[in-house]
Amino acid sequence: MVTLCLKIPYFNIESIEVQGNVNISKELIKDTSTIKTGNNIFYANKRDAIDNISLNPYIEEVKITKKFPNKLQIYVKEREALFYNKVDKDFFIISKNGCLLEKRKDIKNMKLINLQGFEFNESKIGNPLKSKDERAVKILNDFGVLLKNNTSDVVFTQLDLRNLLDIRIYSKGICVKIGTSDQIEKKLNTAVNILKRDELKKAKKGYVDVSYEGNPVFYIEK
Repeated sequence: MVTLCLKIPYFNIESIEVQGNVNISKELIKDTSTIKTGNNIFYANKRDAIDNISLNPYIEEVKITKKFPNKLQIYVKEREALFYNKVDKDFFIISKNGCLLEKRKDIKNMKLINLQGFEFNESKIGNPLKSKDERAVKILNDFGVLLKNNTSDVVFTQLDLRNLLDIRIYSKGICVKIGTSDQIEKKLNTAVNILKRDELKKAKKGYVDVSYEGNPVFYIEK
């Protein structure tokens, strides 16, 4: 019976459905899987297909489901680009959790946040950024989640993690002094509420200091 199933056309794959993709085309995902329509569904190697698709740095997770008798579903979860750094003529594109996604020549229309504080030249595509301090990637991930979920009209333009005791994040010309990584969410929320004030929206240069317990301080350069 099993031998028969491996031979009859009834179990040949007629359709491959791709779900969850945003930036990567369905055709590229199908091609990378190496599973083709016309293949027998019992011969389709899910493990190999998942491994092949996962080689793309933008792919964070892959699930493949066989829908008998002749359909295949591929679900992918993509990493989202959030940060960048320019090294020589190349832009390093980085996910919200610190994975180096790609190097490219321009970032036009990508709306990314400049990132400082990592060993970019020593980092490999598809892997977490290299850093002299192991805490940096964890802190970057914490910031990445918060910045990705930022629904306010405050736009952050740079995150500086060169000194983890004096973390700074910038909204155009305004420097937000975060200090240490303690209570990042609370500090960032406080900063956002201050940056939404009219006098800060109009300011071209200044700072907001939320690095310590107590009332935050802000200064606008005249």
